[in-house]
Amino acid sequence: MPSTTTRLIGLLLYAVMTNWCYGAEWHVDNQTGRDSYAGSAEKPFATLQKAINTAKDGDVIQLHPAGAIYRQSALLPARSGITIEGNGVTLDGADPLPNEGWEKVESDLFRKQLPVTAYNRHLLIVDGKMERMNRTQSSNSPPFPPLEELKPGQFRFENIDEKKGWLYVRGSTANLQWATRVNGLATSGICRRIVVRDLKTRNFLNDGFNAHGDGREMRFENIEGYDCFDEGFSAHETCECVIDGGKFFGNENGIADVNQAETVYRNCQFFGNVNTDVYLIGQRHELVDCQITNTTTASALVAGPRADVEGFELKLTRVEVRTKEKSTPALVRVNGGELVIDDCRFTDTTLNTIGAKVIESSAKPAESN
Repeated sequence: MPSTTTRLIGLLLYAVMTNWCYGAEWHVDNQTGRDSYAGSAEKPFATLQKAINTAKDGDVIQLHPAGAIYRQSALLPARSGITIEGNGVTLDGADPLPNEGWEKVESDLFRKQLPVTAYNRHLLIVDGKMERMNRTQSSNSPPFPPLEELKPGQFRFENIDEKKGWLYVRGSTANLQWATRVNGLATSGICRRIVVRDLKTRNFLNDGFNAHGDGREMRFENIEGYDCFDEGFSAHETCECVIDGGKFFGNENGIADVNQAETVYRNCQFFGNVNTDVYLIGQRHELVDCQITNTTTASALVAGPRADVEGFELKLTRVEVRTKEKSTPALVRVNGGELVIDDCRFTDTTLNTIGAKVIESSAKPAESN
């Protein structure tokens, strides 16, 4: 029978190993928390950023209450072994605009002076719905209409100088929100073993999820990125990301992965984006059990190598592409690199693989044009 000393040493070693494996748990509650608190379940932080700054390798961050709206953004810089349990929380890039302080221009036209937003991008949310006026950076982006042509619910922003401008709104000024934050959750530097679960992002002036730097073993599960000026999710530089169970809609591009990024999307949905639903010009990409529903004039999927990146690869496995407007076929264009198509279904879709090396193809083009 082991001695008391031996048992104590064993318990101590177990405690150390357990803490090393699982780390601490930090809690955030944007309603009851304060960043001056300890970050415990009883005394949670108020911001996700404070929890990220506090967490160490192996730690878990819990967001409360479940399903809450956080008018926050967060940067995860050069960290390892951090898990963020979103619990259905939404990071929101917009703030409510007060109903007072508007100058009446005409009977139903009002204006308010506001700071110029990042990148001179503009997102107005009217009664909870993002208004698209001049919100796309596509080459065919229309300018703001003249004031006399604005319809109820539409807006126009006119810069006064580099720091401020006039926001013009036709119709009611009640229940308006104005996007002020750049990215929802962003990474930078050298990141390893990052896990993000059950988190949503919306109404950001750039991306909902923005992965920069040299990120490896980064996993995103059950996430949503929507109604952002740029992308719902975007991987850059040498980031390696797995996204399992994602929804990306209402953005400029649903997703856009560039540079030497390597990404895998499983069980994801892409729909209702302005320019391209899926845009892949990084290093290696894979879509598995995904669905692209082309509901706008956007291209369904555009992919291919950049001039400065060699060895482009794209694999599509059990991917379904379809359009709701049969008169306008969905477009899938992969120009260059290697393309593997395995058990996919393209409905009312134009498939263009000029310049790509199709090394395997078991696509099902039934009902396709």
